[in-house]
Amino acid sequence: MNRIECVHEAAVVDAVLSGQFPHRADERLIAHAHECEVCREVASLTALIHDDHERSRHEVHVPASGQVWWRAAIRARLESTTASTRPMTWMQAITAAAALGVLLALLGAAWPIALPMLERAWTMAAAFFPSPEAANAMANGLRLSAFIGLIAAAILLLAPLALYFALSDD
Repeated sequence: MNRIECVHEAAVVDAVLSGQFPHRADERLIAHAHECEVCREVASLTALIHDDHERSRHEVHVPASGQVWWRAAIRARLESTTASTRPMTWMQAITAAAALGVLLALLGAAWPIALPMLERAWTMAAAFFPSPEAANAMANGLRLSAFIGLIAAAILLLAPLALYFALSDD
């Protein structure tokens, strides 16, 4: 690609940026800019950029210093609050994990004790029914009820923890 340059390019840019081109500029520069393709493009592009800059400079609304200070103070307070609550969030998560571990350990330790008690309760309940089929149906119903009760208890214990982690800001 051949790059075409002109020695008057800088003078045309300076004239456009100072606001002298094309009305108050040197007539030789104006004549050259009309004849030279590079300077004509540079003048038109520089004028567009300069006009856009001036328009945006007048449209900018800088807030008052008090408002900037107030926003900075609010942001600093919010950041310090967020930073100060991080250790508490970690401690709550560690506590929840430890509580879940203790609950599972207690459930594991109590299960061998609770299973024979449940079997005895099912056997005692079966003694009240005249037929063995009805007793088996009752025992199966009690087993299913106990299983559903354990699932419901687990959901009731874990749902608030799951909601906390799902809805927390961190």
